[in-house]
Amino acid sequence: MVLLASSASKLRSGQALRAFAATLAAMRLVPGAAARPVASGVAAAEAVTAVALVAPPSRSAGFALAAVLLAVLTAGVAVVLARGTAVPCRCFGASTAPLSRRHLVRNVVLVAAALAGLLLPAGGLPLAGSVVALLAGAVAGLLVTELDQITALFAPPHHP
Repeated sequence: MVLLASSASKLRSGQALRAFAATLAAMRLVPGAAARPVASGVAAAEAVTAVALVAPPSRSAGFALAAVLLAVLTAGVAVVLARGTAVPCRCFGASTAPLSRRHLVRNVVLVAAALAGLLLPAGGLPLAGSVVALLAGAVAGLLVTELDQITALFAPPHHP
């Protein structure tokens, strides 16, 4: 769900993809001329990985792709934080929250989840167990994708 939401937020319009590309350039993670193709590649990789995770025959490959993709994105967040660059995270759309340690922690947890999916043995669940797992995953995915908005709800008011 997280990868699908991330991809959809970037691919929903040309403007959204351009905004993500501009963010990559502002983060100085890629040269300006490469920002648009890299942004498109990231969004496509997220979509392909999400689809691979859904289909049982490609699930292991999906977890491997997710682990690699999320590790690369996590490294990008770490570089931006180390530089002290205050750039909004466009991970799930038009957030105005600059990248912070919570984004780094979120990504590390997602990498760990992808590695767990890759390394732990797959087992069949009864239908009830599958439904509970699906609902729990959907709730966790929603919380992850809305992290910035949830954090803003509990943050002290900002008075300029």
